[in-house]
Amino acid sequence: MITMDDKGLIFTTDAVLALAIFMVFSAAFISYYMVPGFAGQDQQSLDAIAADALRVMQLDGTLTTASTYYAQGETAKGDQLLRESLDYLIPSSTGYKLTLGSNPAVEDNRGLLVANDVTSRVEVVSAPQEGWMGRAWYKLEEAEFEDQKVNVTTTLWNFHNWLRNFDPYKTGGLRTNPYWGYGTSIQAIPFSIPLNSDITGAYFILGSYAQSNRSAFDANVVINNITYPVNRDDFIFLNFQPNTDKNRNWNYRGIINHNLLNTGSNEYYVHFRDIKGNWYDLPWFSIIGNYTTTYKVPKGVIPDVFHFADAGGLAVPSAQNISGNATNEYGIIYDLHSDDVSTFTTRRVMHWPDFSSNQNLLDDFDDGIPFVITDLPSNRRGSAVSVIREFDLPRENVTPPIRILDATVTMNIYGATDNAMVEVWDGNQWRTIFCSNDFQGVQYSGIIGTYHGYGNMPGTIYIPTEFLREGHNKVRITAWDRVAGEDFDLAGLVDSYVSVSYTKLPILWDIFPFRSFQSNNNVYTQELGEQPGTRRLNIREGAKEAYLFLGTGMDTRTIRVEIHNGWNWVELYPTNTTIPYYINLASFDADRTKVFTTGNSGNYTLIPGEYRIRVTATGAKEWESGDYDGTVEIFSGTRVAILYPEFLENMWTVGYSSNASAAQQIARQKLEQALIESGIPIDYSLLKTEALYTGDLPNNIPVRLDLWRQ
Repeated sequence: MITMDDKGLIFTTDAVLALAIFMVFSAAFISYYMVPGFAGQDQQSLDAIAADALRVMQLDGTLTTASTYYAQGETAKGDQLLRESLDYLIPSSTGYKLTLGSNPAVEDNRGLLVANDVTSRVEVVSAPQEGWMGRAWYKLEEAEFEDQKVNVTTTLWNFHNWLRNFDPYKTGGLRTNPYWGYGTSIQAIPFSIPLNSDITGAYFILGSYAQSNRSAFDANVVINNITYPVNRDDFIFLNFQPNTDKNRNWNYRGIINHNLLNTGSNEYYVHFRDIKGNWYDLPWFSIIGNYTTTYKVPKGVIPDVFHFADAGGLAVPSAQNISGNATNEYGIIYDLHSDDVSTFTTRRVMHWPDFSSNQNLLDDFDDGIPFVITDLPSNRRGSAVSVIREFDLPRENVTPPIRILDATVTMNIYGATDNAMVEVWDGNQWRTIFCSNDFQGVQYSGIIGTYHGYGNMPGTIYIPTEFLREGHNKVRITAWDRVAGEDFDLAGLVDSYVSVSYTKLPILWDIFPFRSFQSNNNVYTQELGEQPGTRRLNIREGAKEAYLFLGTGMDTRTIRVEIHNGWNWVELYPTNTTIPYYINLASFDADRTKVFTTGNSGNYTLIPGEYRIRVTATGAKEWESGDYDGTVEIFSGTRVAILYPEFLENMWTVGYSSNASAAQQIARQKLEQALIESGIPIDYSLLKTEALYTGDLPNNIPVRLDLWRQ
């Protein structure tokens, strides 16, 4: 049994014995690839990583082999061996410095500008008694790249407010201003779908509010000049507005002909037809689309997707007549795809301050049934839904164990949803990776006062891979309508999912996520590495691709990417109204800026080094998105991925004997067995051995490992 933390291992006796018998590929395929289930605090976590890294490097022969190289004057070989092992064992968000004996230290600060958590671990390595160490290694051919298709479901546009909260609808309502946008005349609202994608489906969600027991309004939803008529009888009645017995909410889901959508720019508007009075309002609107796109990854990368159950509805803190049929109802449950509406009669209320100090309280509410959140920041409340997705990695037995490369959560919300939260179970406790408003001392929004965090809703959030593990995992998402009084409205989650990419080959991705943050105006620039918890971009030897995945707000209007060339900022990806799924940074740099590449867009080489890169996003107008002050967001789903198709150049094993030939033979036998079990075809011409004399090594060799992170 092994429990793990931040790619480190905490071994039990069985695991130590098993690893001592069978050491695979410079520990490249041992389960320290997998992320931890250990649940200690940050300092405890760093201590565990350091202890486990030194244990692995001792058991697999790395420390002894490096010591032998140093003793024979082959310093470069020793440094390279230690660096390769440390780069695999130590999370990319953690800096390291290892000192072996009296040799110069091997270190990498991983682009960290400051260190808030620091730990040191000292061990003593005993030299082998046999006198000879055999080493067998296998030269891997560089992994080929292949196109990997990604299926994406995403919210292309979202409005989550009362349209009559904005001019010109405040005074004249929908009767005087029958177009959204804009008022008395048509002003279409643009949205985009990534270029070089294949659109496979789309639908829109239209809400209607009517006072005084009136039916829903009639409307035309016009997308790319194609009219989708919605008659009042087409709407599904949801509920009476809480604490009223005359005002009603309705919803309609309409299918869009996806063949008439464009990759690139699109536009829509809504025409409210034959409005006779000021009794109507638009409470929400969304466009959700499906498309596929491709990008190149090394062969051996396995993508997996785990879908959440849909959840929708509203809840109230006191029993009342919501459906029009009873007086003891505490909420409704709404299925968007089937249009089924039902009620429940059990009070479901969670106090936010209590939850902030004990996240396990949400365990009673993460079943998809709506509930009320009280005492949110700025004295707000909300009607909420929460769902949990449990999944195993890998789904089937995989030998050798897998390495998690990248992981994200994609949320698609609808209705009056204003805020959201994402949590990951690390094996012992829930870890918050996003919250719309500031939570537990972490700032997620630059807006203060009444609208603190309002509209701060992500599409895609990065999951730090140290919170996932081989075996069982859990991710929880929560969404709520944020209200000042009794205005509890529909909150919904639909077609949301977790994406995980992993491999069982010696492939490495370095992920550099941006910080999730909502700006207090509609233009926001963030430089990677300048915000808490982020690292400056660092490219190492052997990198083959550099991608920027975009995870900005659902109402993002434009995007621009710049890189610093040592003198000033230059435009790497020009301002564009089409928000891409990803940008091939290396290709654009090779053609435009030539800061970290040589060659051209079709044939480039990445230059190792540390680089400054920043992203600028602009948001929509208030009446287009429902966000007050026209805010814009950059979320951690915005991340740079540096791909190394063959990070460990050689797979290798070691064996010990008093005889040089016997030591080599033992090492060779171990390597052949490891290759067979990994499923890699063996080309015996690539299998090499050597014997290293260890008799001159000191009996005891001190080793110190320092780790730090923000």
